[in-house]
Amino acid sequence: MSLQITPPYEKFSYAYDRMMKNVNYPRWMQYIESIFEKYGSKPNKILDVACGTGTLTLLLAAKGYEMTGIDRASGMLEIARQKAADQELSITFHQGDMLDIDLNDRFDAILCTYDSINYACNEDELCSTFNSISSHLQPDGLFIFDVTTERNIVEHFHNKTFSENHEDYSYIWKNNYLHHSKLCRTFLTFFIKEGDVFRRYEEIHNQRIFDVATVNELLVSSGYKLLSAYDMYTFNRWTRNSDRINFTAQLV
Repeated sequence: MSLQITPPYEKFSYAYDRMMKNVNYPRWMQYIESIFEKYGSKPNKILDVACGTGTLTLLLAAKGYEMTGIDRASGMLEIARQKAADQELSITFHQGDMLDIDLNDRFDAILCTYDSINYACNEDELCSTFNSISSHLQPDGLFIFDVTTERNIVEHFHNKTFSENHEDYSYIWKNNYLHHSKLCRTFLTFFIKEGDVFRRYEEIHNQRIFDVATVNELLVSSGYKLLSAYDMYTFNRWTRNSDRINFTAQLV
C-alpha cells in the first residue's frame, strides 16, 4: 500500500460531503440571511471564501444571489463545479488562497464560514486575509465569518481520534491542541479505493485559535468596523461557553 502526503482538503474532498453530512447548511444559510436583514443589507453579488465543495454557495445561488466561490483546494472545487452543473446553477469558482485573493472584482457581501478563518496560522496571516477580503468588498458591504473557539477544540477535539470504515474509503482523524501556541494540529489518514486497491493518503491541517479582542484589533487595523460578535446562530453576545463565534464587520 503506497502513501502520499497531499495538501489539506485535496483528498479530503473525496469524502468531505459524506463526512460532513451532519452540518446543517440550510440553517447556516438562514442565519446569514437573518444577518443581512438585521443590518439592512440587500446584497446581490456575494463571494464565498474557502467555499469548499460549495454546499452553502449553491444554497445561496438557488435563492437568487449571484454567487462566486474561491477555495485553495482544487479537489474541493472540482466537486463544487460538478454539483453546480448537476443543479444547473451558474456559479463562478476560482482557485486561490484567502491570504491573497485577486479577482479584480468587488462584492456586496463576502462570507468565510465553518472556521476557515482559523486556517490563518498567525496574526500576520489573519491581517493579510482581512486586507485581501477588504479589497474585494463594496463600500458598506458586509464581511461575515466565524471562528472556532479554544473551548470547542479542548472539549471536543484535543487528544481525540475519530475513525470510520466505508466500502470505498476509510479514515483516521487525530487531533492535538498546543496550548502555548494556540494551534490545533489535525492528522488525517485516508484509505481510498482506487480500482482493486486502497491507496493511503495523509493530510496535516493547522488551525490557530484567535480571541475576540485580537480579531477586533486586526479588523480595525484593516479598515473595518466590527458590528457584532455573536454566539453562533443567535443574536446573543458570545460567551466563554461559545463553541463558535460569528462576526459581522463592515468597511469604515
